[in-house]
Amino acid sequence: MSQGSYTPGGDAKIIAEIAKRKFGGFAEMFEHHGWPERGSDMMRKVQTRVAETYGSVRAFEASHASNRNK
Repeated sequence: MSQGSYTPGGDAKIIAEIAKRKFGGFAEMFEHHGWPERGSDMMRKVQTRVAETYGSVRAFEASHASNRNK
């Protein structure tokens, strides 16, 4: 999602799309990164964990952009 097409909830949509495409889902993404939350706690912490690990949602998106079709 380019910055020009940002909409409210855009960060959550970006994270969800990458979680599904790259990792197979939120649980697998949390396991891959070693983030401790599971179940409903994942949804409360996902943006925080992404920002802590990658610096921002935009950086998370960019780090996975080259793998878009994988």
